[in-house]
Amino acid sequence: MKNIPVIRTASVIDAPEVSRLLRSAMLTYCADSGISSSLLEAMTESVDSVADRILRQTCLIAVLDGKIIGTVCIKTVSNPLVYSFSDKTFDFLKTAGPSCYISRFAVTEEYRKTGIGIDLITRAMDYAKSSGSSTVLLHSAASNTKMVDFYAKRGFDLIDSENSRGYMRGLFAGKLIR
Repeated sequence: MKNIPVIRTASVIDAPEVSRLLRSAMLTYCADSGISSSLLEAMTESVDSVADRILRQTCLIAVLDGKIIGTVCIKTVSNPLVYSFSDKTFDFLKTAGPSCYISRFAVTEEYRKTGIGIDLITRAMDYAKSSGSSTVLLHSAASNTKMVDFYAKRGFDLIDSENSRGYMRGLFAGKLIR
């Protein structure tokens, strides 16, 4: 019988392994997006910074045979307008209602396209729904067609994009059905 990954909430002791996973996955993300790794803040985060995020947000990890193979963080956003950077995003976000924000989504290369990422995003969406959110927001490089397609298949729409970080960064929103 094949082992099945367990998805659980991360703890601070998971921070070093989560940090390594994020750095590795972000290198692939950069290559797939056609952007320099120097443009991603995730590439310069310390283990302490990852540990702090684990304490402040809900960070989920997928664990298989004692090894962390995926992660995603989600937080409740009291004011989604903090993500507004144009009239278009403002118009969408002012009616978005209670929201959550997804960040630091990563799966080890060996386990991509196995359903682990889908499971992590589904669990993050379930968390958002249970917290009373009606919208889930996230950013991703608009040039990364693999991720854009992945998110679209999970009900996320590209709301708008901007270039403030040196690459075309899209704001995606998924509406939660109650």
